[in-house]
Amino acid sequence: MPAMGSDGFGDSGGAQGVRQLGGDYHDWDMASARELETSASSLAETIQQGELPAKASVIAPTILETGKSFTAKGMEVLERVGKETMEFIIEETGMDVDKGTGEGDPQTEEEQFEEVSFDRCFYIYGGPDQLEELEALSSHYALLFNRKKGKLVAEQKTYYDGKLKEIQQIFSLSTKIDEDGPDSNKGKKIEAADSDSDAEMKKLCDSSVSKAAKMAAGFTTALGGLSPNEIVKRTTNRLETIHSEGVHRLSEMCCLAVSQLLLLGKSVISASSKPKNEDDENDVKIEWPEDPISKAKIIRWKAQSISVDIEKVSASFATGISDVAEAYMAAIQNALADKKDDLSNQNSVQEKAKYISNHLNTDQTSAVSKLQDALQYLAYVVVCSSMPSV
Repeated sequence: MPAMGSDGFGDSGGAQGVRQLGGDYHDWDMASARELETSASSLAETIQQGELPAKASVIAPTILETGKSFTAKGMEVLERVGKETMEFIIEETGMDVDKGTGEGDPQTEEEQFEEVSFDRCFYIYGGPDQLEELEALSSHYALLFNRKKGKLVAEQKTYYDGKLKEIQQIFSLSTKIDEDGPDSNKGKKIEAADSDSDAEMKKLCDSSVSKAAKMAAGFTTALGGLSPNEIVKRTTNRLETIHSEGVHRLSEMCCLAVSQLLLLGKSVISASSKPKNEDDENDVKIEWPEDPISKAKIIRWKAQSISVDIEKVSASFATGISDVAEAYMAAIQNALADKKDDLSNQNSVQEKAKYISNHLNTDQTSAVSKLQDALQYLAYVVVCSSMPSV
């Protein structure tokens, strides 16, 4: 197995084995790295031919398994780089990888849309990293909450347990809260603030709605005078383009939303740990109330408004799909009006449009679900900000 050295993902298992057999290499340069890779390749060939000495034979399985581990991890990362690089790694390593359906083979709808799945786009935009940071923050403050609570008297313990449950309920997007109270006004003031994150979210939402409308506009005219087969082809391509764009927009909005909640959580932490006259340029400029319930309602209002934006974008792309499907039906009926033969794949276009609409609706649900996860991670952060120091 070839080594993956300075231009890959770190040393492969083969290269590690060479260092174990030959001793430590310190401050090695590029020339040494090439020699090391050559040695690793020779070692791999020797392993395959069964000519290892006794001592080396003991560590050979470990070398190979470690190399496979590094290669597999590298291949996972390279999914984001491109298909050509991926195929190169597969060819070089000789590893068996399921390449999916071959050319000309029938594909299911799920296989056709695999490359533009919400989870994959969410990963590309860095969403999982943001959620992991929020989860780590939640775990830290959950421990801190229990530590602080252990120092309190029974009555205070009951009080803060109740506050935590109330905050968790507020942070549930399915729970209705009073939107006309004073806390809502504070939230609206935060939303109205001309911060970079708010402006970015509004811009992304507006541009997404506009993009969806433009992709469907004038499609009826574009199909005029085309043959039935060409109408099917054009419509199918347009539906797939709208689907791909919609998934990317929803995942990008979701990632931005999670990052905004992370910033709000850090702002709460900063406000509770710093004197009021001490400012940090990186902090979100919010004058947080002392009461944890009021803080929770402000954050909830922010998340709720983002959820509405996500729903708006999803609906705009669903409308675009519906408009394209209607344009197709009108065009195909006109094209077949003077023809005795019927188009065998006429219904497949309508089925595709229906599937894409359902798919985008599922993606909207996934986006809101991840927003909900991010929101719940802030419960311990908010309640701890109002507890006395340990």
